[in-house]
Amino acid sequence: MRKSLLILAWGVALIASNSGCIVVPLGDLFRGAPLGEYVLSEGAGFFSKEKIAILDLDGVITADESTSLLSSRENVVSELKARLDLARADPQVKAVVIRISSPGGEVTACDVLHHEVKKFKEATKVPVVACIVDQGTSGAYYVASAADVIVTHPTAMVGSIGVILQSFDLSELIKKIGVSVAPVKSSPQKDLNSLFRPMTSEERQILQKLVDDMYGRFVDVVAEARPQLTREEVLRLADGRVISGTEAVQLKLVDRVGYMSDALALAGEKGGVESPTIVRYTRAARSGANIYTRTALDEPASAEIRLSLSPDRALSPRLYYLWQPGI
Repeated sequence: MRKSLLILAWGVALIASNSGCIVVPLGDLFRGAPLGEYVLSEGAGFFSKEKIAILDLDGVITADESTSLLSSRENVVSELKARLDLARADPQVKAVVIRISSPGGEVTACDVLHHEVKKFKEATKVPVVACIVDQGTSGAYYVASAADVIVTHPTAMVGSIGVILQSFDLSELIKKIGVSVAPVKSSPQKDLNSLFRPMTSEERQILQKLVDDMYGRFVDVVAEARPQLTREEVLRLADGRVISGTEAVQLKLVDRVGYMSDALALAGEKGGVESPTIVRYTRAARSGANIYTRTALDEPASAEIRLSLSPDRALSPRLYYLWQPGI
């Protein structure tokens, strides 16, 4: 069935390209299966039905849906919220482990997920353990701060507390190709952070104030989540630096070094479950899955050719809690 869909998609693309127009009404053609529970291991004994749920937080955190020619990916905020809702609706879930592999992302998207994790804890009284597997930087660390405990692999990248707003000046390039840009605007600041002209000092002050406000919020979130640190100590660490999981423990940004098995054991301890059933929520269960199998939110049908239909986020005028060198 999937092979037939791929052939159909390629046929549509070829016909469209020959006609000089690409209109591909993919809709839900390549969307994954409905979200469901997949049992990784069965518990033992009388309380074997009591569960620990693994929730994945992978990739750049955004509230946008990413669509390519051969795949479609639900936005990360929606995906984690859906998994939290499944855990909330199941009275057998006694603890949750959020497995994190993310450089962070959009400021608002990260803040929404932080809020949703806290709301889940308040509504269910279910303990939440964050486990940073290989990367939990910037906005991903922001989300992790909502957990009761943060565990990190010793080799993971952690930290990068800070905010970035990309600004591009293409005015010289525009001049070279003989194009002029003359916007009609209601006020001087209406085209703030325009790509087509240099930024004025007043505009930079306005944008810096915005960045500083979001930075202050990040620092407050960390200071609230880490009572071991004063706000002044958090500020000294909040210079954008990236550190190893081992150093993050030493600096009190996370609670302990460990692996997924350690995070699950800790979650069981906090949830009062000795031999839990381990589950994760996924749209595509795989044969031989285990606690290190990630939920693939974006599974391209072809590893060789991917035609993106979305604008580059680097050119998007958004604030980011993101560690991604080179953008």
